[in-house]
Amino acid sequence: MLDRAAPLPALLTACLLLSPLACKDAHSDGALAAERERSAEELAALRADLEAVTAERDEIAAKLETELGCRKQVIGSLTAYGAPGGPHADATARVVAEAKAYLEQRVAARERGEKLAIVLDVDETALDNFEQLTGSDFCFVRENWNQWVSEGTPGVVPGIEELYDYARANEVAVVFITGRREHQREDTKRVLEEAGFEGWEALILRSETENELSAAEYKSARRAKLEDEGFTIVLTLGDQASDLVGGHAERTLLVPNPFYHVD
Repeated sequence: MLDRAAPLPALLTACLLLSPLACKDAHSDGALAAERERSAEELAALRADLEAVTAERDEIAAKLETELGCRKQVIGSLTAYGAPGGPHADATARVVAEAKAYLEQRVAARERGEKLAIVLDVDETALDNFEQLTGSDFCFVRENWNQWVSEGTPGVVPGIEELYDYARANEVAVVFITGRREHQREDTKRVLEEAGFEGWEALILRSETENELSAAEYKSARRAKLEDEGFTIVLTLGDQASDLVGGHAERTLLVPNPFYHVD
């Protein structure tokens, strides 16, 4: 039993000796306080990170909303411009009329025995794929395009029938050179014939060995081969610069196409 008359330090010493858990409890309280402080600091850091991520998310959402709005505007503008009877049809018809006028002059100046030819691209030069373009929001996806080639019914580019018929009536060979693949020949032939194009000299599609070539390399090489076969290519008409560059044509004319670009 403790002596209550003992001095205070002696009492404290005796209490500590009799209650070893007292020191342990004091140490635990200190460790718990430190742990709480660390947890509070980590929580504050997490809150700061959350605020930063939230701000970044809000910034991305605002940017996405702006970009979607701009995309909607572009799609609307392209749709209005390219709609049947719209500005694109008028601009295209003017270019094709210029091509026909030139061909008439060239036919009038033809030399005896000269094998004249014109080269036409297919898509957006002879055939109008505006239905497919609007259906895809003017975005090219290979699988969707292949489905359109096999199942779709394209229209005819304004004015091209007159040019085609004039060439055929005046013994000018018409050659189609298209970036479509060789395995799409039957579908391409079908839609051309359904659109009223018949009696062409050749329908040239890209072979497997030409897949690594650029459009310009492939098409210019094919024109060179036609020249080797004795044709004088008086006119090449296409909707892409790559349809026209590389030589092997007396005259080239570009049909307007604001919808897509092919290198």
